[in-house]
Amino acid sequence: MDGLTGYQRRRLELADMVRAVLPVAHAYGDEQRERQIRGLLARLAAGRFKLAVIGQFSRGKTTLMNALLGAAYLPMGALPMTSVVTTVRYGAEARALVRRHAAALPVEVPVAEVASFVAQGSAERTRMRVASVELEIPAELLRLGFEFIDTPGVGSAIAANTAATLRFLPQADAIVFVTGFDSALTSAEASFLSSAAEQAAKLFLVINKRDLVTSADAAQVIAFVQRWARGSLPAEPPVFGISALSALDGAVNNNVSQLAGSGIGPLRAALTRFLTAEQGRVALGNVAGAMASLVARQERDLRAGQLTCSGPSLDSVAADFQAQVSRLRDQLATLADRIAATAGTAVAGALAERGPGWEAELTEQLAPAAMTSEEAGSPPDSDPVAGVLEKLRRAGRQAASDWAESRAAELSEVLVDAAAGDIGVLFDLARSPRELGAAITGLPVFDNAPAGWTADEIPQLGVPTMEWTVPGPPARHRPRRDRGKAADETSHVIKAAVSAAVTDFAGRANAAFTSAAAHWARRLGEQALQQASAEAAQFRRYLDAQPRQDDLAVLADLAGRLAGFRDALAAWVPDASQPEADLDAASHAAPSDSGGICTICGQMERKQIEYLIRRQFQLATSEADQASHAETGGFCPLHTWLYVNLGSPVGISAGNARLANQVAGALREADANSGDASELAKRVADLAAGAQVCPVCVVLARKEREAAEGLAAQVPLASQPRLCLRHLALVLSFRPSLAVGRDMTGMLALALQRASENMRAYALKREALRRGIITADEATAYTDALRLLAGHSALALPARPE
Repeated sequence: MDGLTGYQRRRLELADMVRAVLPVAHAYGDEQRERQIRGLLARLAAGRFKLAVIGQFSRGKTTLMNALLGAAYLPMGALPMTSVVTTVRYGAEARALVRRHAAALPVEVPVAEVASFVAQGSAERTRMRVASVELEIPAELLRLGFEFIDTPGVGSAIAANTAATLRFLPQADAIVFVTGFDSALTSAEASFLSSAAEQAAKLFLVINKRDLVTSADAAQVIAFVQRWARGSLPAEPPVFGISALSALDGAVNNNVSQLAGSGIGPLRAALTRFLTAEQGRVALGNVAGAMASLVARQERDLRAGQLTCSGPSLDSVAADFQAQVSRLRDQLATLADRIAATAGTAVAGALAERGPGWEAELTEQLAPAAMTSEEAGSPPDSDPVAGVLEKLRRAGRQAASDWAESRAAELSEVLVDAAAGDIGVLFDLARSPRELGAAITGLPVFDNAPAGWTADEIPQLGVPTMEWTVPGPPARHRPRRDRGKAADETSHVIKAAVSAAVTDFAGRANAAFTSAAAHWARRLGEQALQQASAEAAQFRRYLDAQPRQDDLAVLADLAGRLAGFRDALAAWVPDASQPEADLDAASHAAPSDSGGICTICGQMERKQIEYLIRRQFQLATSEADQASHAETGGFCPLHTWLYVNLGSPVGISAGNARLANQVAGALREADANSGDASELAKRVADLAAGAQVCPVCVVLARKEREAAEGLAAQVPLASQPRLCLRHLALVLSFRPSLAVGRDMTGMLALALQRASENMRAYALKREALRRGIITADEATAYTDALRLLAGHSALALPARPE
């Protein structure tokens, strides 16, 4: 078992182990643990390998990705261009999907416009509240089944970007960390890289911008980075010195020498080797490691319930735990107050700095509505000011609403960035009650590594609906006869009205934003308290519940199986040349016979239908056939109902009236001639047995024997037949050659193995709530498997006459 086949089988084996914990967590109402399990199942179900590209902004992360992809698909710039996680995967045609917060379906946009949805400071990204972006690119490198993840820059002034990248790290299967020759490994980079390396099963360290230094300086920088990595990281990663910009230029212009001189060749080769030979092992190892931790935590939580039998008293533990939780709640409240103060300061600063520009923007948006009476085509004797002001009232409502929504989205980012550090601490504290309880009870305590947070976990900054008002014309205003002077006066009055309306609306908006920021901070604190309360309540549930020994046994067995799985995985060295051979073998795993029906079952089914069609016609039209049918007792129950499905009500009535009458007479005779209850029961039982020899069963038995003998006599086989287990045994009973017997046996084994893998993949994707990626083969695998094991359903239990 190697390469692709080995990966797929191990993936399904691991999925079975992950899925086995779901009933345990569900039995104790542990919704958080269930979500964690389904998250691991989702990773296994997707079967994609995530390669995260990480580094400070301006290090050339996006340029490097474009160079590897062979074209400038992703936006590049001196400013932070990636402020949301951007996924790049293979697609036959280039396209981009933008996912918005609280929106179920993505929005497809042109690839050329991606920059406006990911760049820091982009008005479009802010307006649409972009959560993530997914690109599908026809790049050959992506055909290997992995995804590039372009993450927001770390260690910059934008703390929220660092938090987003931290949150994503546990989902990454491998990391490409990018630093630069111009200032290699700053203290912020070294700190972040040390943390990231602990979570990454595979790390590639890239030093970019080699074109900025001499060859001698480049060698010194590379040596410095290698020494640092050797002494500071858990495992020394490969280090590559490149010029991503030169590589991209060479790829775009098809300049072979420029590509070679860029240094990207060794990096590309290392990535390709890794992605073809090692990615499956690393990806499964990551999930297996996370699963081992999850099983250990689940077992630890269950053990809390045993404290009622031994150890400290339950009342004492509960009291200590309540005191700890109370202190935790005080900490959360203090932190929430600090976030609220930060939010108030941040909003006040943003309003002071950006307010004038925002008012000018709103005024500009109202310009189309603020046209003069001549532009509006007002009648000469009408009051143009009154008409235009009414137009402003109507048009301004939508413009002001859109403006306020955009400002709320912009201020939301200001708040998150200002309070990013405290938000991370808040979430970490909210997740800690179980560890507090474990410490009190003397159970194992697991470190909760800082996991950052996603924007979806942050409440939106809501702004109350504000009325848009436009002041009326001056009391003394009257339309003039002089059209020139009237136009000037109208323009002056309208500009004054627009200015007054905008100033009034902006003032009320500023007050609303300030209030909304305070409400946002309160909601954030309340969410943290709710999460902490939920975690504490779950620990109490475990504390109050005696664990079922079956559940503990399941977890102990899983822990052992996971340890063995990880050991076997560590020893597995896939062959990079194997995938093609595995694909070829997999293509032969399913017999060429279509429909998933055993060859002999198929022949019997056709014979059965042909026979019943002919017999139903004979029974409907021939008295002799009706008499014979009644005399022999009709068909067996199975074939009686198959016959009913083919016949017409008239034909069935004509064909079975004599049979019904004959059975009625036999019942009367049994009633009259039975001396006791036992004799009556025996007579009726004989009648209930039905036909002495069902004619359909006889026909099928003959066809079955004929087909089996025919297959056994073929040397070699003319084609690869699909046989169910029963018919394989029947064919082998006719003593075919050993080669033919082995071919047939191996074919059924392969078909059952494939059906088993498809059934497990189907169950995995359903449990992971990923129905959309279920294939047609996986959806029908269970019926295919049962046909191979039990034969065709229409042929169940036919009679076996001598």
